[in-house]
Amino acid sequence: MNEVLQNMEAWCSSKEVCISEAKVKMRKWNVTEVDSDKIIALLVDSGYINEERYAKAFANDKLILDKWGPQKVRQALKQKGIKETFISKAISEKNINQEAVVSELLLKKIKSFKQLTDNEIYAKLMRFGLSRGFDYSLVSKYAEQIIEKLRKVKNEESEMD
Repeated sequence: MNEVLQNMEAWCSSKEVCISEAKVKMRKWNVTEVDSDKIIALLVDSGYINEERYAKAFANDKLILDKWGPQKVRQALKQKGIKETFISKAISEKNINQEAVVSELLLKKIKSFKQLTDNEIYAKLMRFGLSRGFDYSLVSKYAEQIIEKLRKVKNEESEMD
């Protein structure tokens, strides 16, 4: 058990880890559940595992670097068994401009579309924005704005002909 504890300490020192990830890691090493629980208790007591710190680091990485929306971050942390209070605090501390992120993501996404109707574009943008974890009303607002701009461009092009 000492060897497993040392390996876990080294692993937890190299990155933020939550309890569920630690359990999965030890299960792969064929550590019994009883020993796993003891090791996790020691890691938590010694500060190697701190789920509040983990939630903050996870939220930062996903919101800032991966451009996830708060709903997707919340769901991912819930799946890892993180307490709701830690999740809410971690997400609220990251004050990102969701409107700017949604606008940027949707404008990038539309470049991959080929000859689609307005309804098809709207549906694809909505699916994409919602799958990234952003609020329906926010995604809808920017999807509609993009479609309106496309209509104006099409009208200007047809008037030039």
